[in-house]
Amino acid sequence: MDDGGHPLSDVLQRSWSGFPREIAKRYLKDWGAPSLRSKSLVVELLGQAAATAARPLQVLDLGCGNGQLLEALRASRNPCRYTGVDFSDTLLAAAREAHAADRDAAFVKDDIEELASNSGPFDWTLFSHVIEMLSCPECALRRAKDLSRQVLIRFFEPPEFDVDTVELREMDVGGDRKVPYLRRKMSRDFYRLILANLGVSRVEIFQADGDKDQLHVLHFAS
Repeated sequence: MDDGGHPLSDVLQRSWSGFPREIAKRYLKDWGAPSLRSKSLVVELLGQAAATAARPLQVLDLGCGNGQLLEALRASRNPCRYTGVDFSDTLLAAAREAHAADRDAAFVKDDIEELASNSGPFDWTLFSHVIEMLSCPECALRRAKDLSRQVLIRFFEPPEFDVDTVELREMDVGGDRKVPYLRRKMSRDFYRLILANLGVSRVEIFQADGDKDQLHVLHFAS
């Protein structure tokens, strides 16, 4: 699928920079309780890891948007050294403005399925409500494995479907603008195939009571 001769991936990258400036600053920060609880679980897991580490954790946040996860990490006094990656100029600008005084935070423009401009090692790589929006989840996870010791996926749509489907949807971002985005409902078999291809030996699953959101921590065979 394309738009005026441009591949869909290019159209999506351009569209995610279409947020009005004020909307970009607020994006995802006022989502409902299940999203907030799963975000708190991410912060709790990283806090536990930080408590046993000899130095501040190196954290890579793929699809960081406006840096709203870093905001939660800093509110919990997590001293991690944080790198956020996104391809949206508008969301990255909002992140840099919000965290301009944070010397242990950097925001990088890159395609998270390729990560051409990032080099590890990182202690943790995070995909927070992002895997379901990628055309090639395995590509991004393989790069994350190359760069990081631990990989954590925060699923909005956990991989529990019988059939793998991908939809092109539109999000109203204000100012009479709509942003196209991919929404994947990942099947159990497709997810298991990805894990097998990556050499994942074990998956830890965390979930707040009654929530759809899930956190998956991937452990790789040595």
